[in-house]
Amino acid sequence: MSEDPAAAVLHVCTRYLRGGSERRVLDAMRATPHLAHDLVVGRDSDVELAREQLPVRTVTVDPYLVREVDPKNDARALVSMTRRIRAGRYSIVMTHQSKAGVVGRAAAVLAGRRPVVHSLSMAGFGPGYSKVSSSVFRTAERLLGPFTTAYAVVGDDLAARYRQLGIRDDKLRIVRSGVPIPPAEGRAAARARVEAAHGCRPGTSLVLFAGSLDARKGVLHLPEILRSVRESLDAQLVMAGSGALEADVRTAARDLGVEADCFLPGHVSPLGDLLLAADVVVLPSSAEGISQVLIQAAAVGTPFVSFEVDGSRELLALGASGTVVPLGDVAGAATAVATFCRSGERGTPLDTTPWQPEAIAAGYRSILEAACGRAA
Repeated sequence: MSEDPAAAVLHVCTRYLRGGSERRVLDAMRATPHLAHDLVVGRDSDVELAREQLPVRTVTVDPYLVREVDPKNDARALVSMTRRIRAGRYSIVMTHQSKAGVVGRAAAVLAGRRPVVHSLSMAGFGPGYSKVSSSVFRTAERLLGPFTTAYAVVGDDLAARYRQLGIRDDKLRIVRSGVPIPPAEGRAAARARVEAAHGCRPGTSLVLFAGSLDARKGVLHLPEILRSVRESLDAQLVMAGSGALEADVRTAARDLGVEADCFLPGHVSPLGDLLLAADVVVLPSSAEGISQVLIQAAAVGTPFVSFEVDGSRELLALGASGTVVPLGDVAGAATAVATFCRSGERGTPLDTTPWQPEAIAAGYRSILEAACGRAA
């Protein structure tokens, strides 16, 4: 189907970096190549990465769109976004991430009640957030719910959180995020490659974290977890990722005496070898929608240990192997990690059909084409 310039979608994204919510922008655009797609991102974005990855007409930076609650910049972003929507004559506005979801949807209302789809990869409220932030985003979601045409939600746990706010069930559509699924075989060969690449000792238990090295991911808990596990068995930790807290993680590992067994190789892609080689994946996040790395771990049968965040119990219910501990329970997480390391337990690989490109594309096509029909 050829592109129809009259059916144009404006995507609004708070920050475009390398993350799961950014992957949803790509998935939505790939699913609807017959629509024209433009993107507005906040000032803390990697614009060149967006242009490189996305099948998009234009990428524009809004200097007022920031992640933090900032009344002055938020008001300016709202004004500029409303003008942009009116000038572009967009058929649909699709918002990604919490702040862009508020600003973009409010602007769509002010610009003339345009159909608006909000892509939900995680909530901006609830456990793991401050009381002030949770209150602001809960209020915003309740106010914007009646004006939101549809929600593309990454998981059932997250959808349930929005139902509790009074969002109508018929607006909440589960559309999984695209996740690279590694082959669930060749563990011995993968372990040998990981040992060669990262210097891990043969025979030691291998614990894996993969994600951004930032506060939300709880990365400063990881050296403490490793120290606790090492009190009873020989274990090493690989932290695959990059971020603002890398230096702090290295300092914490050194202060706790585990620096020699804590490897930080930076961003690793693909993750297949690490996921197969690991005895357990650990995720001490304070908030998630449904973690991509836990899906990948479950796909190859590697067990996980996670704090109580959206998506973790959902994966267990789908058949993944793992343990969920209360939010912030570092000691409980360490105990569970050590248990999996000792047992060598592997789970049955998860059925990843809902995460396959065809299923995801069908979900986005259904939502966006229905919204186009409303705009016609």
